[in-house]
Amino acid sequence: MIFCVEDEQNICELEVYTLQSVGMEAQGCGSGRELFALLEKQVPELIVLDIMLPDEDGMSILRRLRADKRYANIPVIMATAKGSEFDKVKGLDSGADDYIAKPFGMLEMVARIKAVLRRCAAPRSSEDEEEIIRIGRLEVNQMEHKVSVGGSEVVLTLKEYELLRKFLQHPG
Repeated sequence: MIFCVEDEQNICELEVYTLQSVGMEAQGCGSGRELFALLEKQVPELIVLDIMLPDEDGMSILRRLRADKRYANIPVIMATAKGSEFDKVKGLDSGADDYIAKPFGMLEMVARIKAVLRRCAAPRSSEDEEEIIRIGRLEVNQMEHKVSVGGSEVVLTLKEYELLRKFLQHPG
């Protein structure tokens, strides 16, 4: 689940719709208060956080997230109209995992989310499945989340990738 914290309803709906259309679960909210209410029910994989919100600014919310051991490890991407170098550095230094300045393209947002999720993935233990699963001409690179058939890359949504991987890990 990805939480999109954005007070502009149209932008929030577009972010959520885009993420859902590529196979990710997403939910939107418009304020810090709503975010912390959602966090009591579910801890997301990632938060896309606007800075300029009606009740509490995103930088303050980010500091609260990082200070609370329950939420400190949730990756956060700041998505805001504040695009100066100073603002970006301030956001990253405050604990954001990435920073994207508005206006931005939805494909860029998805790519950044995928990149942050890859970087923040739990370290693999020696008991984990092998890094690359090969069956015939099909190859699934679990570290890079890439699928290829006969050397040609196949683009899958997140859900399609997860299903394929599950099927390959549990034959029959």
